Amino acid sequence: MYRFVLRPRWIAGHVLVGLLVVLMVNLGLWQLRRHDERAAVNAAVAERSTGRPAALPADPTGLEWQLVEVRGTYVTGEEVLVRNRSLGGQPGSMVLTPLALDDGRTVAVARGWVPLRPAEGHDGALVAPPPGEVVVRGVLRPTERREGFGPADPPEGRLAELNRVDLDRLDQQLDARLYPAWVQLLEQEPAQTGGLPAAFPLPAPDSGPHLGYAGQWFIFAVLAVVGWGVLIRQSARGRAVAGSGVSPPGPASPEERGSPGRSPRDPTPTG
Repeated sequence: MYRFVLRPRWIAGHVLVGLLVVLMVNLGLWQLRRHDERAAVNAAVAERSTGRPAALPADPTGLEWQLVEVRGTYVTGEEVLVRNRSLGGQPGSMVLTPLALDDGRTVAVARGWVPLRPAEGHDGALVAPPPGEVVVRGVLRPTERREGFGPADPPEGRLAELNRVDLDRLDQQLDARLYPAWVQLLEQEPAQTGGLPAAFPLPAPDSGPHLGYAGQWFIFAVLAVVGWGVLIRQSARGRAVAGSGVSPPGPASPEERGSPGRSPRDPTPTG
């Protein structure tokens, strides 16, 4: 009854459905991993970004989102923009400025966001940092790496814009050696005037949509298996009926149904 499923056309269908199921299951598992990663970030932010800020550690490894306080002077001549950063749904760039610390070290500070096109009448000087010594409170962030087919920055030359916070690339065009992590500014004394750059907020403490997406992919995988099984069963039934030579029952004829109110066996009335 089911030998037809071993024909080449059906085998190709089995393979295609199997590949789709494997793909959907893996997408669901990937969303579960994203959910776990988001939960880990939420836990780290809640634990490290509150309380009294710490001094800049000698080794920032494993201390992402650690709240720190640094004191120094901005090196405005070495400032760069990091492309494709949004705030409140608005596209723009992130202002990344080296800060020369009192202890001789230099750390890159993400001072905040600026729009792609400044508003009419906007004074570019408002984006400049306060002159002189500043106190910056923010969280530590690791250098960003290129993933997949993301855009790459030119390996040589002096760049005014970067595609990501690549500290190794930025370090190539600085006189001082950069600290191996950057600081996402939350507060600054004296405060920035003019509203720009606007400080980026910490990640919202929610789990995001990943768990729901994972459930959807798993449901799609189950529906694909069930739907393929139903199709095979219906095809088998159709082939069985066709092979038996028996036509499916149709609607009864008027003679078989008889006239209303009279049995088919009643004699036909005469004159």
